[in-house]
Amino acid sequence: MQEPAKPHPNSEFVASAREWLPTATFKESVAFYEEFCADGADDWTVAEIGKADRFFLLTHLLRRPDAAHPWLYERCREVERDPDGRLDLWAREHFKSTLITYAGAVQEILRDPEITIGIFSHTRPIAKGFLRQIKTEFEGNETLKQLYPSILWQSPRKEAGKWSEDDGIVVRRKSNPKEATVEAHGLVDGQPTSKHFLHRMYDDVVTLESVTTPDMIAKTTSSYEMSDNLGTEGGTFALAGTRYHFA
Repeated sequence: MQEPAKPHPNSEFVASAREWLPTATFKESVAFYEEFCADGADDWTVAEIGKADRFFLLTHLLRRPDAAHPWLYERCREVERDPDGRLDLWAREHFKSTLITYAGAVQEILRDPEITIGIFSHTRPIAKGFLRQIKTEFEGNETLKQLYPSILWQSPRKEAGKWSEDDGIVVRRKSNPKEATVEAHGLVDGQPTSKHFLHRMYDDVVTLESVTTPDMIAKTTSSYEMSDNLGTEGGTFALAGTRYHFA
């Protein structure tokens, strides 16, 4: 009979950090990150903190120190507290796609590699741009590969069953659903059929070109309503966008 696995020596530290970090201020978190990294934490501990703390994941593991700003920190904590079933309308160039779609998708995958995520934008080329960012990170970020070897491929272009912007990307997983780990689709142009995702991410569903006429606005609204069929029972969704029209 196999003996149960012993808890990691830093399990209590990670549990305490998970509880404290969501309530910490920007300065407190930055100080924690600096001390944590300076102490030479082991890979398991860094990986667990990355799964628990989206801001640490983004600014340290995803190599985005430009996001280290108090306002962005508060928005990240806000999203973490209540991530699903929300519409986040922020001004352009305010990192909504970076915090919600990019870092959010990466974190969801690292927490559960069995997840299937559909990214939906007004047109498929826009959605592919979000997928491309995730795909490129998983290809070239050696730190992520080292920290999450049971999830991320070392050479995904050679090892993964699917690894393209057209078909989506598949990480290491035990199940084999027809949906890739992450796929990119258009909402008004190129909405898929016979797909059902555990998590749907909507980003740039409305664009400047899509609000020029009442018909275009109605078409976008109708397409969004139809996309509800692309989820699963008990599945989740999140929306990020910018206001372009009062209607």
